[in-house]
Amino acid sequence: MHCPTPLQKLTNLSKALGGEVEIYMKRDDLLPFGGNKLRKLEFLFHEALASGADTIITGSTFQCNHNLMALFLANIEGLNTELIMEYWSDHSYQFQNDRNKHLYEFGGASRIEQSIEPIKGPLGDMELTRQMKADLEVVGKKPYILARGGTSPLGNCGYVLCAEEIIKQAKAMDIDFDTLVCPSGTGGTQMGLLIGFDAAEYAIDILGINVFQNKQAQIKTLYGALDQTAHFLGIEGPDKDTIFCYEEYYGKAYAQPTDELKEAIELLARTEGIMMDPVYSGKTMAGLIGLIRTGEIKKGSKVVFIHTGGLNTSYDYASVLEIE
Repeated sequence: MHCPTPLQKLTNLSKALGGEVEIYMKRDDLLPFGGNKLRKLEFLFHEALASGADTIITGSTFQCNHNLMALFLANIEGLNTELIMEYWSDHSYQFQNDRNKHLYEFGGASRIEQSIEPIKGPLGDMELTRQMKADLEVVGKKPYILARGGTSPLGNCGYVLCAEEIIKQAKAMDIDFDTLVCPSGTGGTQMGLLIGFDAAEYAIDILGINVFQNKQAQIKTLYGALDQTAHFLGIEGPDKDTIFCYEEYYGKAYAQPTDELKEAIELLARTEGIMMDPVYSGKTMAGLIGLIRTGEIKKGSKVVFIHTGGLNTSYDYASVLEIE
């Protein structure tokens, strides 16, 4: 899977933000296919192959790279793929012009469906998913339903191991991190990291920046992901009072750009030559910048930022970002 991914010091960004907080970036954007979902998919595909599946059914929002990575990985493993594209906020989104759609077509997805059904539970509980599964089974296929965004107790183990990877890199670089900032969406990345660092008894605050929903709803999502993953691993898990998420940088809705997002993308590109996507990593970087400026992240802190990838979605947002 090409791990470990680099742990890069962002000297120029740190200086631009006052020079009193050391910022490092975990470059999961450099994983194959361009993003962090691969850490989860590695575990889920192992289970799919072990079950004898010949077709993957999975789904996520238009702006998420999960479906694309699942498709490409399925191609490598010789599996067919059927995809569900979900509208998580804006039902007017133009799927026909979506960059991910064109990549799905290049990748040979055998079926692509759209859904505006509100998310009320696991992907496998959706009527559309059940129908797609039944359609495959009636012709003798053996489908495997792969969790939305790869977030499941098994998939979350990818970021439990990522915590161990960061600890090893930090030790080799003689760094003692006190804060980690990551996107908080379906919850798997943040809760996997929280469990991993807690299991290693590494004291660090894991700060999630909401990209999907308000704080009240997000806390419920994170509690569920934590409980399910800890139960799966057979451990008690960290206390829930160690779960932090911030809604201040979320904006009006999922995938809706904000002024803070635009500033964050521009600042990182012009100081470090690194691009962020406008849905996940960009809003998360806006959160990091905001927390430094407000003093929530204190002077003298050593922070690691998880870059989750997603650059290809930037092209769909060029007209609304209007960066000068």
